[in-house]
Amino acid sequence: MIKLPQPSMALNAADVPGARYRMYNSWDVPATEKPQHILDWAACVANGAGGLHVLVINCHGFYGTSSTGASVGGFGLKLGTGITRLDTPRFAMLAPSVSNIWITACGTARISGVAGGDGHAFCSEIARAANAFVVAATTHQIGDLWLPSGYIDEFEGLVVRYNPRGIIDWHQDYSRGIVDGLLNGWD
Repeated sequence: MIKLPQPSMALNAADVPGARYRMYNSWDVPATEKPQHILDWAACVANGAGGLHVLVINCHGFYGTSSTGASVGGFGLKLGTGITRLDTPRFAMLAPSVSNIWITACGTARISGVAGGDGHAFCSEIARAANAFVVAATTHQIGDLWLPSGYIDEFEGLVVRYNPRGIIDWHQDYSRGIVDGLLNGWD
């Protein structure tokens, strides 16, 4: 588990796999919420708190199918009605009140090689729009069933951080468990 500094905010999808994160402020986002309202509310909470250390987006990642039939990430976030590259400019409303955005969804930063599946561009655009650091994984993630308040799951596989200019300035490969690798692939 990873302890986050407070105040932080968690946006938990209605069908979030694993634990619903609990922070200074947490919202279980209904599947009917539009990206504009989700980000408006996050900005309102951030401004009311005098800024957030971390905005955590806890949901499934959108996946597509590659030419080989493999399921690949990098298509956006299944939060509310969905957040895609069309929505990345909306993250500007979080600047300068949010310092970091941590996305725990599977495959968010994945470059899929399939039209519309460029998680690198997606995360880079979010970082630039929000003027914040964005942390996301390129691979499948496994969520714990319960975590104490103020904590999120550890990441699996390759994790990257985009700086506010949208450039990767840090990465770490946390490897994958044997069962997860066999079931979901190693990359």
